[in-house]
Amino acid sequence: MPPRSVLPSVPFAPAEPDRVRIWLDIENPPQVQYLTPLADAFREAGAEVVLTARDYGSTYQLLEGRGVDFHRVGASYGKEKWRKATGVVGRTLALARLFARRRPDAVVHAGRASALAGWLLRVPSFGLLDYEYVDVTVARVTHHWILHPRVMDASVLVQRGVPARLLRPFEGLKEDLTFAGVELADVEPADLPGLQHGLSRVLVRPPAEESHYYRSESGDLARELLRHLAAQEGAQVLLSPRYPRQRAYLDDADWRNEPVVVPESAPFLPLLKAVDAVVASGGTMAREAAWLGIPSYSIFQGAIGGVDRHLASIGRLDLVGSVGDFERIKIEPKRDPQPLAENQRLPGELVETVLSLTPKSPRAGGAKRA
Repeated sequence: MPPRSVLPSVPFAPAEPDRVRIWLDIENPPQVQYLTPLADAFREAGAEVVLTARDYGSTYQLLEGRGVDFHRVGASYGKEKWRKATGVVGRTLALARLFARRRPDAVVHAGRASALAGWLLRVPSFGLLDYEYVDVTVARVTHHWILHPRVMDASVLVQRGVPARLLRPFEGLKEDLTFAGVELADVEPADLPGLQHGLSRVLVRPPAEESHYYRSESGDLARELLRHLAAQEGAQVLLSPRYPRQRAYLDDADWRNEPVVVPESAPFLPLLKAVDAVVASGGTMAREAAWLGIPSYSIFQGAIGGVDRHLASIGRLDLVGSVGDFERIKIEPKRDPQPLAENQRLPGELVETVLSLTPKSPRAGGAKRA
């Protein structure tokens, strides 16, 4: 019997005439955090949901830990541009073949391959985006809808060729999806081997070296940061590497307190509850910490997006731009953190937006393919 998460028969199950069929695609671990709650919201709205996922980082482990049914399609593309290109093309074709016999009524994603596959299948496509400086080549080709936080500077996308009519802003942040329905008080902090009592725990997330917006300055500043933290008497670093090779970041420092390498499959929320501060080179983890009220610092050296500027403006995120700013990082126990909760209704609102633009849905108002 195949594992529960393989479910080869799901894409070809008999159609249910009165139910909208939504396909969600997950390409990396952070997307597990915010797309699986969205899948639950679609089910609550009466839709049939099919999930696909790429074997990248701890994506599969996190999905399995949640008991989520999904289809395994694709793997890591690699760092080189030509590998990324061929990987996206290969996964696009694999996804299109998977759904060729029975197409979904819409696809919701945060990646390129599923956007292209939705375009090939000629179904409405919705990309969830909260950083305006990503490569928008695929968005310009596929003309899919873009769901984005209102605080993001969407004019950047328009200037780069994305039609304004395809932009659908929402109130709140994608982290409102991540923590939707979660009883934070019931989540126990992670208890990792090597944690020392009496020290302030600083979680460090290195840069995404395989992303198209990566800058070497981010890697350099991350290494300088680790050397700084290694010298702090009251600090213990928890390194959460994006790739196994990033464990070598620890080798360049002389540690007063032995650091801990976080296992790849460690659930994000228990991990965040176990630490006193988070320093990340951009990305989801810093924003999740900021949302939770945990002292959060970004050492990202690329273009700062509207969401991070918003979090900085309300005192939830500190933008650390150089070695001279390291003294602002607090090495002390966190105080009583208060969640942000900008829009607790966001899952349902996004579901309504998608269904209103999906022709098969009873909620559609004469929607046509973009």
